[in-house]
Amino acid sequence: MKRNLAILSQNSETIGQCQAAASQAGDAIGEVTVYPSLKEMEGATLDGMVVVDPAAIAPLSVHEWSLSFLRNHRALLFLLSNGEHQDADGLARFVGAQGAISLPVDSATLADLLASPFGAPRSVKPAPAPKVDAASLVDSLSDMVGVHADEDRETFLRQITDAGTGLFTADYWEHRLDEEFKRSNRFRFPLGLVAFSLDGEVSDDCILNVASVILLDTRDVDVVARWDHHVFVALLPHTGPAGVHLFADRVLEGLRALAITDLMGETVGWEVSTALCPDAALATPQELLDRVLPQTA
Repeated sequence: MKRNLAILSQNSETIGQCQAAASQAGDAIGEVTVYPSLKEMEGATLDGMVVVDPAAIAPLSVHEWSLSFLRNHRALLFLLSNGEHQDADGLARFVGAQGAISLPVDSATLADLLASPFGAPRSVKPAPAPKVDAASLVDSLSDMVGVHADEDRETFLRQITDAGTGLFTADYWEHRLDEEFKRSNRFRFPLGLVAFSLDGEVSDDCILNVASVILLDTRDVDVVARWDHHVFVALLPHTGPAGVHLFADRVLEGLRALAITDLMGETVGWEVSTALCPDAALATPQELLDRVLPQTA
């Protein structure tokens, strides 16, 4: 099935290379549309592939813009970058894009991505993502974007990370849930969701220990957040029922082994809930989330 390609750029050389890539991708790409600015893109239905030149949306941060864009469009997004490719690619995937493309654009490399059903290289196996250090997620993310990350990136990371635990904030996690839910339904990828709920009031030190236990069993593609003071949620892309239940059981065993006591000195209890998609009964990501969050009276 052909997918349309949208190019957001004002650079004629970049536009030309993207158009050449679309031609080289053969039957995979249908209509190609060039947008010189965000204003021209407003109101357009973008549900195919989108290549974005950060210069076209300056002075906006391309990564913050990506978060907003992907909430409203079911598209495969590629971000152009002048920086170190590994760092740029990691940060692009971090915000939900398919990846980064180095400038100047190589039409053959881009054509390989456009011809793939999932926007991934067909001829080259991607290098494994860096291992996440559960003891210090913030430091790991800093390493991912480079030792000399600029102030804009540092600010962005602080905005989406919970300072008390090193986990993601609920707002950012909810954005990723929306993205992964769309991918699951569009491409029939399995997606697991797990929530761990405690039944008491505990100290900040205990909360940090809880976060560490959960992270120990996560992969680099998993997304974990502190939903509120009592609930932690984990998003597990490409994970079926067996993997979801194995993860839940391992984490629950680790949490119980902590033997955390509440502020009254009593051992807290834990509840775990799981949900999976694609599921024809689930129309929205909120319905998926509702299946695991504790029900209030």
